[in-house]
Amino acid sequence: MKTWKQIAEALGVTQPTLSKWRRESDNCPQTKDLEAWKLWAADRAMSQEQGAGRIAVSGREYTAADIADLKAKLIAAQERRENAMGQIRELELAQKRDNLIPESEATEALIKLLTPLRRLLDALPRQVAAQANPANPNIAELAVRNGLDERVFSEIEKLFLGR
Repeated sequence: MKTWKQIAEALGVTQPTLSKWRRESDNCPQTKDLEAWKLWAADRAMSQEQGAGRIAVSGREYTAADIADLKAKLIAAQERRENAMGQIRELELAQKRDNLIPESEATEALIKLLTPLRRLLDALPRQVAAQANPANPNIAELAVRNGLDERVFSEIEKLFLGR
């Protein structure tokens, strides 16, 4: 390297920082040997990491052990939260699963319920025809049957076809 600016750029620091290091440090290289500067910067970084080991945040000092404890507590709290959320999801799924029945069972139940009802409704026109029109029960039966077909059975078909 030819200039101090090039050395500073290669180390990833500013020129004033490099000048400060040269003034305040007795063991830093005084030459423009980049390899010597890289070794010195690495040694300096290591010695600073092993230094006081304190960091100040909002006016309160924390040691490396304090930070490690806080990190461990945070990770444990996050893990507890994730476990709790997982349990909630499992409970919700179990609740939904317990409230639902398989489609085949629902279809079977509907058929068991609706089959007798259909038989009763099919028999209704003949049973009430004589009362509805004693003079011509066949016309009354036909009118009731058409009314059931148009109003009741067509609506039921719409419901089942609209699934």
